[in-house]
Amino acid sequence: MATRASIVMKEKGKPMMAVYKHWDGYPSGLGKTLENIISGGTITNGLSGSPKMGEAFNGAGCLFASIIALLKQGPGDVYVTSLDSVGSAGEEYIYTIDVNGKDAELTYKQT
Repeated sequence: MATRASIVMKEKGKPMMAVYKHWDGYPSGLGKTLENIISGGTITNGLSGSPKMGEAFNGAGCLFASIIALLKQGPGDVYVTSLDSVGSAGEEYIYTIDVNGKDAELTYKQT
């Protein structure tokens, strides 16, 4: 059985996009993966040198695109969805990532 989750991605409190994850959405799965992605890189305003994927994020949009790229392993499982659809697919967890400057806060709630 799937452990469904959605990720709401915000910048300075303003929702930008949402991602639905069909499998392994529990905190020790998806939650830990999101923590690792966020803490594994630095949020910057501009890039220099040749950072590798996951080492630097050029603002919130780059972080969010990187999360999708790092989660997506093949067809299915990870989908970009509308903000309006969050909570409508029987998700057990809803994660929120809010980027404010160089900081990103990850929270979640069980539904």
